[in-house]
Amino acid sequence: MSKRNKGQQPQELDSPLRRLREDADLTQEQLAVEIDVSVSTLRRWEKGTEPAMTRRQWIRFCRAVNKDFDELPEDLVGIKVIHSGANASQQALGDAYTP
Repeated sequence: MSKRNKGQQPQELDSPLRRLREDADLTQEQLAVEIDVSVSTLRRWEKGTEPAMTRRQWIRFCRAVNKDFDELPEDLVGIKVIHSGANASQQALGDAYTP
């Protein structure tokens, strides 16, 4: 049985973003710096309450956790991606893309 910190929601424990961050041995603060977002934004992404990542943020996230986009788990598909103007981002992000 896994331990849960006080105030931690079940979805936080199951967050694919959190698993990737922890597998990369990064704190929320370290990853936030790498992606160039606030820690509170990263926390909301991990909880599933922040609506979207930009293509640039996905690229930085993949670099920080040492994964190619194609290696990311399929349970990330529900996370929205902000369209940055190029059709390539829609093609590269497949079903994860939400205009």
